[in-house]
Amino acid sequence: MTDAWGIDHTYRDAFERDHRVHPATIEALRKAIGTPPDQAGPLFVRPGERPTVGAVELVLEDGTRLELSGRLPPDLPYGYHRLIDSRGHRRLVVGPGRCHLPAGLRTWGWAVQLYATRSADSWGMGDFADLHTLAQWGRRSGAGMMLVNPVVAVSPSTPRQPSPYYPASRRFLDPIYLRVEDVAGAGDLGGRLAPIAAAGRALNDDPLVDRDEVWRLKSAALEEIWQTSTPGPDFHRWNEAQGEALETFAVWCILAESKGGDWRRWPPRYHDPTGPAVRRLAE
Repeated sequence: MTDAWGIDHTYRDAFERDHRVHPATIEALRKAIGTPPDQAGPLFVRPGERPTVGAVELVLEDGTRLELSGRLPPDLPYGYHRLIDSRGHRRLVVGPGRCHLPAGLRTWGWAVQLYATRSADSWGMGDFADLHTLAQWGRRSGAGMMLVNPVVAVSPSTPRQPSPYYPASRRFLDPIYLRVEDVAGAGDLGGRLAPIAAAGRALNDDPLVDRDEVWRLKSAALEEIWQTSTPGPDFHRWNEAQGEALETFAVWCILAESKGGDWRRWPPRYHDPTGPAVRRLAE
């Protein structure tokens, strides 16, 4: 059951456990929403449709305000807008109704679970090089699309999260999908990389994907590359472009790797990412 703001005060987690939302969270959401919306719910229209809305103020998504009396204008832009009257406000959603499809579109493609799409050169699971190979082959065969499972970052701790739909961050990619031999600086390892790569390829003999062992080998090789080679200008440009978000994520990875993937079990001094303990760790 939701309140006047449309906020549900309880939720059920992935383990079927019920929780109550903290009152401070509910209050923050109410403050962000403002006046409770009309209980009639949002109004959905397509361009050109002109339902009667009466005397209202229309606030467009870009902040433009219009005084209306009667029907909606016929040229509303796509977006999430607001209708405000004496009773409160109501969401106005203007959308096309369906996704755009080019005329005459007819194509086919692959639905790829990348971790299972391994080749003879994989280290126990499919990687970005395998994805590139499959995409090239698909294009030569006439494919026009490819659907890939999420490849975003999970905790670097073990056991590795097996589900691609349970990420730790959607802003960064999971380095377990790297083809180590293609990483800049891998060539500087010389013969030191060969036994690690051989152990990685030997994992292909197992019909099951052993993510923990794959990550153990790949992270060891990546550490060797980092200690041996000097990052080039491309790395520094990328690092600078990512800014504070990357630094924060990197510090979180260090904490997760050293203290476990569940932050709730870390010492309390590490719970605040802006606190002195985390700042000292980052330095």
